[in-house]
Amino acid sequence: MAILSLAFKSLLNRKLTFFITLFSIAISVTLLLGVQTLKTETKTSFMKSISGTDLIIGSRGASSQLLLSSVFHIGSSTNTIKYETYQDIEKLPAVEWAVPISMGDSHKGYTVIATNLSFFDHFSYANKQNLTVQSGSIDDDMFAVAIGADVAQKLDYHVGDRIIVTHGGGEIEGHDHDNIPFFVSAILSPSFTAIDQTLIISLEAMEAMHTETHDHLGALPGETLLDSDHHEHHDEHDEDHEQHAAHDKHDEHHDEHDEDHEQHTAHDKHDEHHDEHDEDHAQHAAHDKHDEHDEDHEQHAAHDKHDEHHDEHDESHEQHAAHEHEDTQDQRIARLLKLKPENINAIFVGLTSRHAVLGMQSYVNNFQGEPLTAIIPAVALQELWQFFSLAESALNIVTTFVVLVGLLGMLSIILMSLNERRREMAVLRSVGARPSHIFGLIIGEAGFVCLTGILLGVILLYAVLLILQTPLANYYGFYLDINMLTSNDLFILLTIQCSALLIALIPGALIYKYSLSDGMNIKF
Repeated sequence: MAILSLAFKSLLNRKLTFFITLFSIAISVTLLLGVQTLKTETKTSFMKSISGTDLIIGSRGASSQLLLSSVFHIGSSTNTIKYETYQDIEKLPAVEWAVPISMGDSHKGYTVIATNLSFFDHFSYANKQNLTVQSGSIDDDMFAVAIGADVAQKLDYHVGDRIIVTHGGGEIEGHDHDNIPFFVSAILSPSFTAIDQTLIISLEAMEAMHTETHDHLGALPGETLLDSDHHEHHDEHDEDHEQHAAHDKHDEHHDEHDEDHEQHTAHDKHDEHHDEHDEDHAQHAAHDKHDEHDEDHEQHAAHDKHDEHHDEHDESHEQHAAHEHEDTQDQRIARLLKLKPENINAIFVGLTSRHAVLGMQSYVNNFQGEPLTAIIPAVALQELWQFFSLAESALNIVTTFVVLVGLLGMLSIILMSLNERRREMAVLRSVGARPSHIFGLIIGEAGFVCLTGILLGVILLYAVLLILQTPLANYYGFYLDINMLTSNDLFILLTIQCSALLIALIPGALIYKYSLSDGMNIKF
């Protein structure tokens, strides 16, 4: 402890060189641990992009291309498979669920995928976490769109906003499908996957955008369909209007009857004061009138029901008019046609048993209908990550050299200070310090500087991670999870500390050889 106390006091006498050495080691440690953390979190985020999906099926080709296009929405998505193939696979006994995926369009650089509502029930990420809605709700309307959290934030979209989809994916310029506008029905919660930068529409809407609507209708153009429907609706409305006019005449007849009934009642009361026989006759007549009144009352009740039907008809007419006002002509035609896609890009499949994965993969790869490829996402992700092994090794080499440079800087500073400290060592020797004490002093100084630099480097690491966590999530969709140091990190720090002590042996051995007379005979 005396040696360490002496080493600390000696370092305080050389504050400038001490802090320079300290910060060089701290920055090296921060860089080394930061690279390790980013590498680990990137791999973890990469592996969590899809979960709970047993197979991804696409056209025959490389597994990496299918994975990148369907899960990460990277690369070309021109290869397609038949929609009938999806329907056939969905009916297989081993298949629990199947979700079709179609791509090829974008919106302001963000990928647009088309699927059905089962996508929100079965797609999961990061240990089977399902997608959740931040605002709005998942709508089954043909032209509703659910957008990712990054899309909503960067483009400042809200529920109810109308958007236009562009033909072509990514940054490729294409024509706008402005004849088929969409409305935002839901904004998804952040998942820190590719879904955050994606817009999700229906398969029918995707097909409608890429179908020449009028040519598809042939002899029944959209205007004819709409006009005939409108005229039929208008005729029904006129018929109801005539019934309503007849009913108004019935009301007038009913009012006249009530007036006659009141006059007749007054006359009966007058006869009652004069003749009892007339009273009986009046009662009998009133009874007959009462029966007629009941019959009129039933007709009046039927008339009320007719009014309710007429009101419902008017309300339906108003809703129909509002709907026609919101939709474009091509949208109205598309709703009437109820288009189904002919081709899709991929199928996400969940099986009834994990034991059936290999058998199902073999069946799909030998599918008779068309050439297909089935990949296991977990295996494909691991294989794809191997492509980054070269970059991972390069980062490790660079960070190792950065730490080595920091340690060599510490060595050079100690060696440079030895000549200036020869008088200090000579004084220590003169008061009884042995060469081993001087050797321990040099080793203690190096160990103390390196240990302090490591602690400062760890503090800087967590400070940088806290600062970068929010920007990385908001602007790059990469969530940086901050955890405690791993056993691998602790091993690296221990290696750095031991390396500092080994490097300090060089100046320690040199100072050990200095003699007392060498320190006392410094020439001026």
